[in-house]
Amino acid sequence: MDYLDLAKTYQTPLYVYDLGAITHAFNAIKDAFKARKSLICYALKANSNLSIIHHLATLGSGADCVSIGEVKRALKAGIPKYKIIFSGVGKRDDEILQALQADILFINVESEEELTRIESLAKSINTIARISVRVNPNIDAKTHPYISTGLHENKFGVDIEQAKSMYIFAKNSPFLEPVGIHFHIGSQLTELEPIKQAAQKIAELAHSLLALKIDLKFFDVGGGIGIQYTNETLINPYDYAQAILGALYGLDLTIICEPGRFLVGNSGVLLTSVLYEKHNGTKRFVIVDAAMNDLIRPALYHATHTIKCLSQSKQGQ
Repeated sequence: MDYLDLAKTYQTPLYVYDLGAITHAFNAIKDAFKARKSLICYALKANSNLSIIHHLATLGSGADCVSIGEVKRALKAGIPKYKIIFSGVGKRDDEILQALQADILFINVESEEELTRIESLAKSINTIARISVRVNPNIDAKTHPYISTGLHENKFGVDIEQAKSMYIFAKNSPFLEPVGIHFHIGSQLTELEPIKQAAQKIAELAHSLLALKIDLKFFDVGGGIGIQYTNETLINPYDYAQAILGALYGLDLTIICEPGRFLVGNSGVLLTSVLYEKHNGTKRFVIVDAAMNDLIRPALYHATHTIKCLSQSKQGQ
């Protein structure tokens, strides 16, 4: 790809995305689960660019959203409402109401208090809220502590005993319909064993809930598959799927997977031009026209390409 020509045509700073790379990554994870009913829901927090969301919609992707704004972006980009999940720890009342009115697939619930709030809001508009409970399996994801979410010390989800009581409460409520069970143990996962252990623990819970006549339909395994930045050992999508499928023996549930970084992390570059150099004593700084307002989460992108300003490049400098 001729980055210099793109920078000359469109100016910098400029994002360039490879939709072919996104397609390849999406098909890799989709094909890994082809032996079972499955739904791949792109995690919009990885990159909420409307063109990227629309491209994934054309591939059949659903959406995992953590705000009502992301839900609206998913709908605008062409993802059907029945493929949209509303997750996130802090959902405002107005967001929950709008999600219910949009009739999306379900809401992932993070706490007992949130569950009773959703019930109250569903009752206020005389509708039934489809819900899934995020269960914290207390599994160490073996990733960076700041992006680990599956231990009791993390703020995410509820423990197994709490989850059971929440499902029983939901089953007995005329305004709640428990349709799924969910876990997500962390991001940038590079080891398979924690995923396998978590899937087994949550599958055991699903079996016990089905025995209580709680009619689950979805087994949501979250996302978090890592990508290569330096020399990480990566998880093969087929092995990832097999670890989860092995835990689901005897469960006729649709698997939901929520990849984000895995789909887009290696697909984009930020082009920026060098404006000038600055020297402070023995330190040399290169000043470019891209900053934190352009790339606030640099870990989501595979590379940043710096191009000397076009007038300098013409002069061979």
